[in-house]
Amino acid sequence: MTSRPRSVMPLPSPVDAAVQVPGSKSLSNRALLLAAMAKGTSHLRGILESDDTNALVAALETFGATITRDADVVSITGVDSLRPDIGTIDMGAGGTPARFVLALASLTEGPVSIDGSPRLRERPMSELIGMLTDLGAHIEPLGKPGHLPVRVHPGRIKGGRIDVAAQASSQFVSALMLIAPHIHDGIELNFTDVPTSEAYIRLTISELKAWGVDVTVIEDADGHLRNIRVSPGDIKAIDRRIPADASSALYWASLATIILGSRIELIGLDPTDGQPDHQAIAALGRIGLGLERIGDRIICINPGHQHEGWGDLDASMMPDGAMALAIVASCASDATRLTGLETLRVKECDRVEALATELTRTGAKVVIEGDDLVIHPQTDLTETATPSRIETYDDHRMAMAFAVLGLRQGGISIEDPSCVAKSYPGFWEDLMKVESTASRRDTP
Repeated sequence: MTSRPRSVMPLPSPVDAAVQVPGSKSLSNRALLLAAMAKGTSHLRGILESDDTNALVAALETFGATITRDADVVSITGVDSLRPDIGTIDMGAGGTPARFVLALASLTEGPVSIDGSPRLRERPMSELIGMLTDLGAHIEPLGKPGHLPVRVHPGRIKGGRIDVAAQASSQFVSALMLIAPHIHDGIELNFTDVPTSEAYIRLTISELKAWGVDVTVIEDADGHLRNIRVSPGDIKAIDRRIPADASSALYWASLATIILGSRIELIGLDPTDGQPDHQAIAALGRIGLGLERIGDRIICINPGHQHEGWGDLDASMMPDGAMALAIVASCASDATRLTGLETLRVKECDRVEALATELTRTGAKVVIEGDDLVIHPQTDLTETATPSRIETYDDHRMAMAFAVLGLRQGGISIEDPSCVAKSYPGFWEDLMKVESTASRRDTP
């Protein structure tokens, strides 16, 4: 069910705000899965509560994990053997948790079907299904081959070496790595080329090591991942605090970049935790945003003048951040070419086409060249004469990115604003708090 459109009014003055950033979605998904596979009870603090993580929690409970939430603490008692107690698990629109659950289901002792939203059914699963099948899994298509829905039958999954092509999604690779400790021989992944979204694979390596899993990594001469070996063994329950989400923080850092003279404190961030979108925040620093770290806070300070843009910016190592960076580029004085956007074609929507279409509605000139976006900002950033109704395509990042632009430009109405619940349910409440720090101009 979609929600009513939400108009975003332009800010008449700079903001001076502090935002408690919610927990990392990427790290929450990984930690939840590992806790469900661990021996004993793990206590996770700061876990993101969103549509994606809620769907993953429900799936893990279906497999037998005991999960309770008390204020900020999620306690998870893992299971020795996975026995699904219902026939079908609905993963909603969550691409990452669906792929993690598909891999986990290959270890179950009973058949289980996995399905999701119409858009999730469109997203590719064939390479992950193929790799799991090579390891001994028995996965039956229930619809279009290589896509959800599927039924996973009890199999004799074994370990071994798998060659991974360059185009394989990092989510597929991470899914295999996360279940590897429970596979008799572990898993060795050999990359035939530079892996896609390598930063997210490194995030999985870091999380596995945090849980005591033995991971061996070999890099090539250029520092890219060449081979990963995840050894079999027990995963021990731990207490873990999940850092704040760099992708969510990026929207507020982007707002500070485009609202002249603004200051925004981002609370809970750890730039050393490996989240790829810390690189996106750093990219804002390269076009003039002041960034100062004090304890667990990043303070973003706008110097008071319009930025020029990046010229050329490779977003391949920070693909989720590309949405916000495109918005910032549309507010520059000069054009920017965003590259490294190949994976954006198969996200919640085709984000390359969606960004081009909706930015054009707001007055920017956007050209798609292959998978690149060339963004020529409009010269007049005053409120648009005709309000722009921004289609979000049921994509949380589209909604949040264009809401940020609306605070600068105005004249923007966000369709289906509730889609932010996928990763940041409290986004609109935080936006109102940030807005309240700037005096609103009088309206008729």
